[in-house]
Amino acid sequence: EFDGKEIAQNAFIVHVDNELISKVLKRLHEIEQSVKDNNFNKRTMTIHYESSNRLQALNGASLKKTLLKYIGEDLAEYISNKKSHLESTGFEDGFGQMNFTTKGEENLKDLINVSLGLKRTVKVSRFTGINKRFGIQSKSPFVDSFSGRLEMPNIKPNAEGYIKFKEEKLAPGISFKSKIFLSPFNLMVPENLRKIRVEGDFFDLQFNPHTGSANYSFSLGEGIRLDVRQFKDALKLLSLISSSGKKIYAELNFEGFPLLEFGVGCGGQEFNLAKELKALESAVKLISDFDISDVVDISFNEISTYENEINQLYEIISSPTKLFKVEFGVDGEGFDPSGNVACIFLVTAPIGSHIFGVIIVLTGNVESIENGQFRLLTKEAIVEKKITSERDRTISNKDLVSLIETIEEKYDNDYSVVTMLDKKK
Repeated sequence: EFDGKEIAQNAFIVHVDNELISKVLKRLHEIEQSVKDNNFNKRTMTIHYESSNRLQALNGASLKKTLLKYIGEDLAEYISNKKSHLESTGFEDGFGQMNFTTKGEENLKDLINVSLGLKRTVKVSRFTGINKRFGIQSKSPFVDSFSGRLEMPNIKPNAEGYIKFKEEKLAPGISFKSKIFLSPFNLMVPENLRKIRVEGDFFDLQFNPHTGSANYSFSLGEGIRLDVRQFKDALKLLSLISSSGKKIYAELNFEGFPLLEFGVGCGGQEFNLAKELKALESAVKLISDFDISDVVDISFNEISTYENEINQLYEIISSPTKLFKVEFGVDGEGFDPSGNVACIFLVTAPIGSHIFGVIIVLTGNVESIENGQFRLLTKEAIVEKKITSERDRTISNKDLVSLIETIEEKYDNDYSVVTMLDKKK
């Protein structure tokens, strides 16, 4: 502003920031897609300025200070941020609009399934795609076809939360972390075709909120590993939901959505999972008793294979005295069968990703049996040490022997000690 003088009296700088960039680009797209001639060189746009844009002084130092206020310390980052905004602004609601037609109920079902990630493609007819920016559609479609197949890869969940299954409405239930998928076509199809999908680590549930129909599938086989507590709940649910003649209740609790409750009919093949459930319940108690904070994950095959070892270890921890009937022979000198005897055992069980073990000492007296063998008449059983290790990390035999020798020293003065472990291995 010269105010009629030969030397400028005021100077203003307006920063071409993200807001102004978007405003200019939107105006350009309005002109470009208009039915009138573009003639960009004849179009104008007013940029406003105010007192806050005035330079404090009419000199180079003030100009530099103002420029650096907007640019910051890193020019490359400033340029990169502007470039990123130029490429993304106007596409907040997507880059285009797709119009298509699908015919017949089966194709409508397939369309819903594609939108939920349950099916790969669906047949469509009269397929057009139109670019869109700032909500302004292009005059010409970028694709226009009379037939084709629609794919919707990389389907993202609408929300994450929890699904709870209950035998009765007021029962505590079993909760599982899950993802919910809502079809964008639900409002465009008849109510009987609408579908919601809930996906968890080991299950997939699809249901119609209007008709109450539901389909569910479970995957606990090859490649599936779950935290021991979660696996226990999974088997409890599978046992419950496969029981014929029952109805259980499901409750959906997802952020941003109202609480939704619906019934799930049970039936079909029943699974006998009593042994696996018992092993998992023992495993959960062992993890708690050993005060393990790490995640202990397990597969169904590991549960089935080692159920006896897991149950046995828990029983030893909970009531050890009743479980042992010990007969043994003695190598070497110095064993006195007339006094008190202490037998040291190491008992281990693999629980999924970890090995759990205890060193237990049985004390009592012995009686001679045939062939130089002895039978321990157990009076007391003491769990001296609890040990754990990740399954892929071998416990050093040296460390184990050192630990057992420490326990032997504890009993040496009052007992004849018999160690049921080959220290040479």
